Amino acid sequence: MGLKAAIRKAARLVLASSPEQHVTVNVATIAPGGVLAGKKIAITGGGRGLGLAMARRFASEGAKVVVSGRNRETLDAAVAEIGSAAHAVVYDVSDVSSAPAFLDACEAALGGTVDCLVSNAGVSLHEGRYDKVTPEGFDKAFNTNMRGAYFLAQEWLRRKEVEKGHAPAQLLVVTSETGRQAYDIPYGMTKAAMDSFVRAASRRVYCEGIRVNAIAPGVTLTDMTRDYAESSDGNLYRDCASGRVFLPEEVAEVALFLVSDASMCVSGEVIHTNAGNHLPIWWED
Repeated sequence: MGLKAAIRKAARLVLASSPEQHVTVNVATIAPGGVLAGKKIAITGGGRGLGLAMARRFASEGAKVVVSGRNRETLDAAVAEIGSAAHAVVYDVSDVSSAPAFLDACEAALGGTVDCLVSNAGVSLHEGRYDKVTPEGFDKAFNTNMRGAYFLAQEWLRRKEVEKGHAPAQLLVVTSETGRQAYDIPYGMTKAAMDSFVRAASRRVYCEGIRVNAIAPGVTLTDMTRDYAESSDGNLYRDCASGRVFLPEEVAEVALFLVSDASMCVSGEVIHTNAGNHLPIWWED
């Protein structure tokens, strides 16, 4: 017997003796109006802008939601708009020591463990370039966008990992298209860091029934961007790949899919909602 034939025979014997692993997959189907029925979702930065649009959309599909933020009046207004499915919890994500208490408050308000955490709270100081960045501004951006988001996610993931037989769980982080672009100001740097965390965390926990994804919006019409994203006559034109800015409601539709059971095979992804504005091109106009 030749050497190659002997190697093939040995390989067949090894494969034949290996224990067979059995995997069962259930394909989830969902009905409009009940896409998130029974789910309990907490959203940081949920009182306005994109967070509010997501909370509104999630509640319309049957979820119970907690909207959180630093301003009680803003949160109360959001709850009044959404209705009985919404609850308000005051929380400053930059205060990492209060993450456990925040999740406890969410569980109390929702009547059970948080199935889905949407890490949306963020700040941008719009410095423009590196020489406009101050130590105070740098710390504010990193403490909210990265440090705060990181340690809240850490606490939530710990809780989900120790739960026995928990329902499918989702961590959705709102980053930005700036995470894929070269940035010398803190906002884009924090978003790049969280993109990396999302990919790594997914590999850690997916087999435990926990999915981790990110949405990376382009310029979206919120309170954070309104001053430069919309003209006085309401024109949404912008010089970018799409030729326009986006609406929070558009991004909320993508978030709805990612936190639903219909996206069970999607994890570790950073989904850009910017019409491909982050993609490099080779041609010249």
